[in-house]
Amino acid sequence: MILNQALSYKTKRYQKDNNGLRSSIPYNEAVHIGIVFSNDAPDKSVMAEQLAAHYRADNKQTKVVAYDRNVQVKHLPFESFSNKDISFWGSFVNQSINHFSEISFDFLICLDNPPGKIIQNLIAKSKAKCRVGIGFGNGINGELFELVIQTANDANLVDSIYTYTKNIR
Repeated sequence: MILNQALSYKTKRYQKDNNGLRSSIPYNEAVHIGIVFSNDAPDKSVMAEQLAAHYRADNKQTKVVAYDRNVQVKHLPFESFSNKDISFWGSFVNQSINHFSEISFDFLICLDNPPGKIIQNLIAKSKAKCRVGIGFGNGINGELFELVIQTANDANLVDSIYTYTKNIR
């Protein structure tokens, strides 16, 4: 309960502090792409791998981070963090996650629909130039993301995200 309140407060503060820092660039000029998601379903890990492979094929440097509610998953091919990496007051104590949030990604993509409080906090803290999310109807779209992608089903999600980000000029 207190952690959720602390995360909500910190997320709002990060959004306010980082409000003027966003300036998107065309996809062909992009170098760094970040992908973040909650590892609450096996298909999300597969989607993250597929999306990262698309961007790597375009010679983009990608960094993928997964949040697992309880423990770090050892079989993921990318970094993960869990509740033990978050302090009582909602700060990230894992240095690699703090580093991830400080990277000035050209695009930061969230695969959660909608993102939980911890992922929202990480996205709000991020220095990314363009934050990309999946469409949902709870009112935080415009506050968290510069680009919101809506798709009819998750089967087309990876292709939709890749297509829309690639067409940014």
